[in-house]
Amino acid sequence: MDPLSLRNLVEEASLEAAETFVRNYTDLLPQRVERIVLSVGIGDRAMAMDAALSLGTSSSMAGALRINRLCRDLQQALIAADMASAAAAAREITLHLPDLREALAGPPPTP
Repeated sequence: MDPLSLRNLVEEASLEAAETFVRNYTDLLPQRVERIVLSVGIGDRAMAMDAALSLGTSSSMAGALRINRLCRDLQQALIAADMASAAAAAREITLHLPDLREALAGPPPTP
């Protein structure tokens, strides 16, 4: 987790907005990851790309840099139509989910 990303969000919006964003991000995280896994599993590149862009962008804003990087890896694999690499990236995202949830459950960074 990169606390600087959340500090920037607090400065640009407000503490309340940042807390709401992180709460929504955390609540939607399992669904977003599941959408990636499902779409890659059925070979739907368009849906997988949409899901990767959504999760990657929100992860960047939340400071979840590893998930953001994994989503970029997934996007590159999808662009190349390399579904084996896309499946590997989706697995890595799934494997990182427990660590991310633990990090998000910790105390919020101070502005």
